[in-house]
Amino acid sequence: QMMTTYLLFFYTDVYGLTPSAVAILFVVARVADVVESFIIGIMIDHVHSRFGKSRPFFLWYSVPYVAFAILTFVTPNFSYGGKMIWAYVTYLGLGFLYTAVNLPITSILPTMSQNTRELTLLGVIRQFFGSLVQIIVAVFTLPLVWLFGHGNQQKGFLGTIIVFGIISLFLILNTFVHVRERFSNPHIAHQPVKVVLNMLAHNQP
Repeated sequence: QMMTTYLLFFYTDVYGLTPSAVAILFVVARVADVVESFIIGIMIDHVHSRFGKSRPFFLWYSVPYVAFAILTFVTPNFSYGGKMIWAYVTYLGLGFLYTAVNLPITSILPTMSQNTRELTLLGVIRQFFGSLVQIIVAVFTLPLVWLFGHGNQQKGFLGTIIVFGIISLFLILNTFVHVRERFSNPHIAHQPVKVVLNMLAHNQP
């Protein structure tokens, strides 16, 4: 939510990139999202650990995800070209790591219960707290930027993302500790890519 709401402003008004350059970066990142989701899905299919298939991703990628989130709001004293490279590396890296901790949140749900009511409730709870976080970010980001920066937006945004990052790290690791993968459906789970694409081609909805 921090990236969706404030990153464009940060890149243009604080970091010093042109709006056109940021627009291209965002388009590249959205295209990369499609590929990244595919890659993470294949990675989940091929994981065989004592923690399950989806659950280990919360442990493995939580720290890198938070680290890249913080690095995205670092403002190094580079040339314009150097700033562009920094923005591409950190933002695209963040996008991949976000997918690595976000996609398993969806893929793990069917393994937690075979009760359709429970699965529906889990989905509703996830969406509710996701919306709640949007409100929290909208309300608290700019006051925190002022609190940490006292007019220096570079310091303010960095301090704010560090706070949000620490909270995120705790929540992701808390998810890893408390969830369990209890069920699987071997008849439909983890099919080869060729089979999945064929299913997709014949899926009328």
